[in-house]
Amino acid sequence: MTNRTLPLTLAALTGLAAVALPAAVQAAPRCEPRISASVNEELTERFGTYGDTAGRWTGADSAYSVDLPDGSTAWLYSDTFMGEVDEDHGRPLDSPFLHNSIIVDDDGELTTHTGGTEAAPESLVHVAGADETQRWYWFGDGTVEGDRLHVMLLEFEKTGSGVFDFAFTGNAVATFDTGDMSLTGVTELPESDVNWGSAIYEDPEDGHTYVFGVEDLQAQKYAHLARVPSGSLTTGDWEYFADGAWTEDPTGSSRILEGVSNEFSVSRHQGRFTLVTGDATEALSAKIVMYRSDDLTGPYTGKTVLYETPETGGNVFTYNAKAHPNLSDGNRLLITYNVNSFEGDDLYEEVDNYRPRYIDVRFRG
Repeated sequence: MTNRTLPLTLAALTGLAAVALPAAVQAAPRCEPRISASVNEELTERFGTYGDTAGRWTGADSAYSVDLPDGSTAWLYSDTFMGEVDEDHGRPLDSPFLHNSIIVDDDGELTTHTGGTEAAPESLVHVAGADETQRWYWFGDGTVEGDRLHVMLLEFEKTGSGVFDFAFTGNAVATFDTGDMSLTGVTELPESDVNWGSAIYEDPEDGHTYVFGVEDLQAQKYAHLARVPSGSLTTGDWEYFADGAWTEDPTGSSRILEGVSNEFSVSRHQGRFTLVTGDATEALSAKIVMYRSDDLTGPYTGKTVLYETPETGGNVFTYNAKAHPNLSDGNRLLITYNVNSFEGDDLYEEVDNYRPRYIDVRFRG
């Protein structure tokens, strides 16, 4: 992929209507920030070289990032290809395939963590007693409590013989030791139609861990919100945001935004809550968009296109864009997105057809 810079105009971030003032006191027009986006060359090179040469991880989707206590970063992946990359930059047809894995990035040194053995890798987390070809866990966002990494789990099962014949069946939380990424437990969550774990926001001011989820109706996808006291993701009492109040009913949460992808991010950026997502208001959209709000619970408005993925077209599609505030700064958001193909052969013929992309979006006044 070539480096691209896409200057865009950011309009009406506040989503507030302009108020007319008398001429004598009318303020000067607000100077709208400008947005530019370009490939993050450092991460692209780091993960590309590792995937091509390490003989371990060759590509994956999802790509959440969580800071660990020792200063390293855990990258959380769902479907993952392992093995070698051949001389044509493809994958052998017998490449091991897992449903979840973690790479720890310690100042540029990458280490892949899976279940099984290095010679015969398996997913880090399995549905207990299940055939993983029929039931499996994909990863959601994660958070650290002490020396434990908690990762949201979404359980799915096959519903037919097609590649996309699967259905969501439940939520859980996996807990790992941050020292060696060993699995220490899986905690089931109450039954819900919401896929919890699309994004996690830790609020240092009110002492809660906020967990966003998606009500996935295929053509329509809606964001929902829950919370639990900080430090007690697997032990505390969850509450669910419902029409302006909090309820203990796990089936009672209400929609706060339409058009999000199954994975997105929410962070406090430049003084406002900022939600970054692939644009799910359009089928197979190449657009990565941003919404903003003064309150974590919304409303999220001012939809703004940040980037259009150049890979989208033909068999290839992109999805699940999200920002990484832990790897960003005041004027820049690191954003990743996933690349895939409707033709499975494409994923074996060219490894880049199934690897995350890394871009920097910069905001200038």
